[in-house]
Amino acid sequence: MADYSQMCSFVMMRINAFLDNELDDEVADQMRVHLSQCEECLNEIEIWTMIRSAVKHAYEPEPAPPALIDKVTERIRRLEQESV
Repeated sequence: MADYSQMCSFVMMRINAFLDNELDDEVADQMRVHLSQCEECLNEIEIWTMIRSAVKHAYEPEPAPPALIDKVTERIRRLEQESV
């Protein structure tokens, strides 16, 4: 892929697969070489990395509040005692 714009298109079409480590070694190496030489594509990779991180963070489960844990634990204890 000698043409620079063709390689940029090649990279753009495979950003998510690249970030997910789903590409074979040869293709991933081609992308790494291009990214080391193309600031625009490197910026796109950085943007997608930030977007993916933000989405992942937005959907991470929050720990249950201690008061809820206490209520559930107490309820389980009561149910266990009732069944004995």
